[in-house]
Amino acid sequence: MVHAVFLIALFFTIPELNKKYPFRMYTFVILYLFLALRYDYGNDYMEYYRIHSAFNKGLSAWGQSDILFHTINIMIPNFFVLIAITSLFYIISIWYLIKNNLKVNQYWFAFLILLINPYLFLVHLSSLRQTIAICFFIFAVNFAVKRKLIPYIIFLLLAIGMHSSAVILLPLYFFLTEKPFNKKYLYGMLAILAALLFTPLLDLVANKLLVYMPPHYQYYYNQGLQNSIRATIISSFYMFLVIFNLGKLKGKEIIYGKLSLIATILSVLAVKVSMITRVGMYFDLFLIITIPQIFSRMEKKLYRQVLFIVLIVIYLMRYYSFFTTPLWESYREYHTILGK
Repeated sequence: MVHAVFLIALFFTIPELNKKYPFRMYTFVILYLFLALRYDYGNDYMEYYRIHSAFNKGLSAWGQSDILFHTINIMIPNFFVLIAITSLFYIISIWYLIKNNLKVNQYWFAFLILLINPYLFLVHLSSLRQTIAICFFIFAVNFAVKRKLIPYIIFLLLAIGMHSSAVILLPLYFFLTEKPFNKKYLYGMLAILAALLFTPLLDLVANKLLVYMPPHYQYYYNQGLQNSIRATIISSFYMFLVIFNLGKLKGKEIIYGKLSLIATILSVLAVKVSMITRVGMYFDLFLIITIPQIFSRMEKKLYRQVLFIVLIVIYLMRYYSFFTTPLWESYREYHTILGK
């Protein structure tokens, strides 16, 4: 059922269908219903259900130190209503991000990446706290584009209230500029990446940053789990796709390109410690903007077509792997509150 829903949602984003009428709005509706009506779907659904129940009984539970997360759980005593409301906020955030940065004929590409990359939409519906924090970050970035520091800080404080790890995003305001990314920055970025991969520098930086992160992040880091070489090679493809085409982007596209670059670099660094992908979640979503923009600026048709085929093949491999790996077994069968 999941795959059928995704195919139908993608169908309504076909450019030819949207020339006269906004059929793409059906995509948002379909995905919203998929999110809002889910029950015990995803790895963390029942855990959030138990947390919500504990909060409303006056008991302590995971995430109680995140003030906004704790507050909305108390304010909305019905968990299914909470899921419906947060799902609506997520869909509105996705709509806002895409509408403000892509043309209508690029929507299909953005949604294709959102749905075919299982670590975006599917993981988002499970990671409730961090997903809402990501939504606040989407709006914060829009204010960074407009160089409005105060609204940027306000939205990031809301994100921190949902998930305290968002505190690391505060200094990014000064990095999110439209200053072109020239070769000097490119070589500098690659040198830093090499240093992080092949020297103890990553451990030094991580231990400094973990002081400001939730306590359990230190536990995850100390586990020492690492991404596979296969996953790292795949991540490297996305990283080089962004790095070697970032110079083609213009205006605010550069800002989203920088966010996407951070996402891909963190994904590569996960070969040393997989926990870093939890931080990367804040940036991964912006690839649905940057990748379509990069492809739209490729002048050679054959080059564009070959890269697109490689991109889709890689995403399909990850999609298949996701649904056949025991770790993500809870995603295989979709349940709704209607059949509860």
